[in-house]
Amino acid sequence: MRGSVLVLVCAWIALSPLPVAAQTGETAGVITEIKPGRGRVEMKPAAGVDWRPARPLLALRAGDSVRTSDNATAVVLLSGGRGAVRIGGTTPTYTVPAAAAAGQGQKAKALVEASLGFLAGTTTESSQAVLATRSASRPPLIVSPRNGRVLPDALFFEWLGGRFTRYSVRITGPGGAVVEQREVTGAHWEYPAAAPALSPGVRYTLQVTASGQPPQQAWFEVVDAEQAKKVAANLAELDQELGANVSPTSRAVLRAGLLAEEGYLHDARRVVVAALAKDRDEPTLHLLLGDLYTRTGLKELAAESFEEAQFLSGKP
Repeated sequence: MRGSVLVLVCAWIALSPLPVAAQTGETAGVITEIKPGRGRVEMKPAAGVDWRPARPLLALRAGDSVRTSDNATAVVLLSGGRGAVRIGGTTPTYTVPAAAAAGQGQKAKALVEASLGFLAGTTTESSQAVLATRSASRPPLIVSPRNGRVLPDALFFEWLGGRFTRYSVRITGPGGAVVEQREVTGAHWEYPAAAPALSPGVRYTLQVTASGQPPQQAWFEVVDAEQAKKVAANLAELDQELGANVSPTSRAVLRAGLLAEEGYLHDARRVVVAALAKDRDEPTLHLLLGDLYTRTGLKELAAESFEEAQFLSGKP
C-alpha cells in the first residue's frame, strides 16, 4: 500500500449503501473482478453511446455492455443465480441480459441477490481527503473486531501496531475481567482455548495497551450457536448457487458481501483478507476492504485500500 501525509482518494464507495430491495430490482449484474493489464476495461450504459472506464463493484443493468482491450479481463457476476461471465481474450465484449422473473421459495437466489445488493451499494463515487498521521509511537488502533457482532469461530483480534512490540490484552464483560494476557508480541491475538467461554448476546470490551501509551478499546458481541449455524447454512447455499464456474476471488466477494449485508463486518473482513493473500492485485478486493474499514470508522485504512484499488484499476 502506498501511504502519504496527505492521501487524496477518488473512491468508488457510498458511505451509506443503497437499500437492497430497491437496488436488486434493477441490478442485472456486478463487476466482481477487473484486471486491466496493458489494456482497458470499459462499460457503456444500455441507453448510452459513449464508453467509459469501468470500476470494481459497478452495478450493471440489463442492456449495459462491458468491453476489454489488449490483455485486460473482467468478471461479471449475474443476478438471478445465472453464474459469472469472464470478458476478455476471444470474448472482448459482453452485453448483460435481463434476468428472468424469480420463482417462489428460491432462497439461494435471494441470498445472491442480497449480496449483490450490498456490493452494488458501494459504487457511488465520492472524493475523500484523509490526513494520515504516521508515527511509530502512536497507540495501538484496534482493527477487528470493532464494535460489532462476530461468529463464535472468529475470535481472532487484530490491531495496528509494531511487529515486535509487546502489548497487554484484556477482555472484560458485565462482571469484570474475563481474560487478560500480558507480553503479547505483535499486532494480533487469538482468544485462548483454555479461557472461559464467552456468552452469546453479551457485549464484551477488548482493551489493548502498549507501554507508555493510553489503552485502546472496542466492543464486540458473539452470536449464539443457532445464529452461527444459520449463517454457515446461508454461506453454503450461496456457494452452491454460484456453481463451479465462479472463481475463488468472485466467490469471496459474494461471501463477504452477504456477511456484511447481515452485519458481520468482522467476518466479512476475514474473507476479504484471506482472498487478498491469494489475489493481491485484484482491485475489487481492495475496494471492498476499504468499504468495510469505512463502515467501522477506520478512515485512514480505508483511504489506503481505496488508493490501492484505484492504482490497480489503472486510474490516473
